[in-house]
Amino acid sequence: METQSSPLHIVLFPFLAHGHLLPLADVARLFALHGVKCTILTTPGNVPYIETTIEQTNEYLKRKNEPGLVPISISLIPFPSAEVDLPAGIENVSVSSSPEIQHKFFQAFLLLEKPFEQKLKEINPDAFVSDTFYTWSADVSERTSITRLVFSGMGLLARCALDVLYQILESLPDDKEKFVLPGLPYQVDMHRSQFSFVLKNKQLLSMLKHSSEMDARSYGEIINSFLELESDYAVHWRDVVRRKSWLVGPVALCDEKGIEKSGRGAGNTSIGIEELLQWLNSKCAGTVMYICFGSIANLNISKEQTMKIAIALEESDRDFIWVVKSSNEKCYADWLDKFEKRMRKERKGLIIRGWAPQVVILNHPAVGGFLTQCGWNSTLEAITAGVPMITWPMNGDQFFNEKLIVDVLQVGAAVGAKVGGPYFENQQLIEAETIKSVIERVIGEGMEGEAMRKRADVLKEKAKAAVHEGGSSNSDLKNLIEELIARRKLLSI
Repeated sequence: METQSSPLHIVLFPFLAHGHLLPLADVARLFALHGVKCTILTTPGNVPYIETTIEQTNEYLKRKNEPGLVPISISLIPFPSAEVDLPAGIENVSVSSSPEIQHKFFQAFLLLEKPFEQKLKEINPDAFVSDTFYTWSADVSERTSITRLVFSGMGLLARCALDVLYQILESLPDDKEKFVLPGLPYQVDMHRSQFSFVLKNKQLLSMLKHSSEMDARSYGEIINSFLELESDYAVHWRDVVRRKSWLVGPVALCDEKGIEKSGRGAGNTSIGIEELLQWLNSKCAGTVMYICFGSIANLNISKEQTMKIAIALEESDRDFIWVVKSSNEKCYADWLDKFEKRMRKERKGLIIRGWAPQVVILNHPAVGGFLTQCGWNSTLEAITAGVPMITWPMNGDQFFNEKLIVDVLQVGAAVGAKVGGPYFENQQLIEAETIKSVIERVIGEGMEGEAMRKRADVLKEKAKAAVHEGGSSNSDLKNLIEELIARRKLLSI
């Protein structure tokens, strides 16, 4: 893309959470494949989450042997653990299990402003992409005159809905449980209990609103979505919210044949990829239910809820893969071990403790449904695999993503979760019979499940088309690169 002697140089600074690091590493890969020089800035403890993706990307760039392609580099800044009295090694929100630890973690990331600015001056890129949570990076952009692009890791329905929610949330009557977000495409009705945790935490609410205000001061936003998925909300974002953005997703699909997905985001796990694939290969197409609540929500599932999920899975007539990461697991390890042995003996289910190769699992023909907390990464991974979802949102934008999945796209069914919060004591208990019933609706042979599968297949093909040459996301990415090159020339005059 670049015709000058030096390629366009972009620094990417992801938020220190598993679900933010991986997609921004994918964005770096997208840029690199179009001749942009990319530097990912992070802390030492977060390198393991992205190094496999970066190494594989760089090997692929080398194999392509095309002029103008520059390997992605990683640059480090220290994490200020000592300054906030955090134990060494806790540099990622995904391993910050208690409220006290999470509070200290968020104090620490506020202290990253000065080292980030110093590193930015050393690298001197043409632009940088920083997470929406780094509100102070808007000030850094103005002080350094380096263009800031925002990355939030959310879809457009969620971004549009939050814009409205921030305007009306504090004025909602205390006794009004159900309400409609005005002015949005389709009817987006929500429950006060889904945001009760935020309403009670004035500091958090203030931070979220401030984040949106700082995003508006930036040059624009990179969105991990595609036009065909959220077209009405893309129009609303542009014409009503009036924010500049480029839809470049699903970023995990970028040049999918050139990148090995089994090691994506790899961490400690209880099962090898060969054993997992052997088990999946023994199952008929579309018969396996996959259950995973993401890297953070999984840590906060109570013992009682875990047992109800197990009862539902055992009583259903469906094979399953269940990812268990609960920080409370020691309280019921013996019971879970017995359940796991029984399911393995019957060849009915696999339990994975720790990390799971989610993209590989979802794209296996045997998988016919995905019980998910509706994190945006998981939502997109299911859509690009053509897998219908059972929605169980627990916090934040997950409730908005459920609206997209169930009401707008109609590729999923809800368990009925209406209470939000980051810890299991905040969560609503879902009964085993409800879970079992929704599993059958999604993965069963009935007309409802069949209709979901057909719609999911259509979206899968649209997602692939979007990132390929001539697709909507591919075109948006090229437009963004060309605009940044033109902006560099203008600023250099």
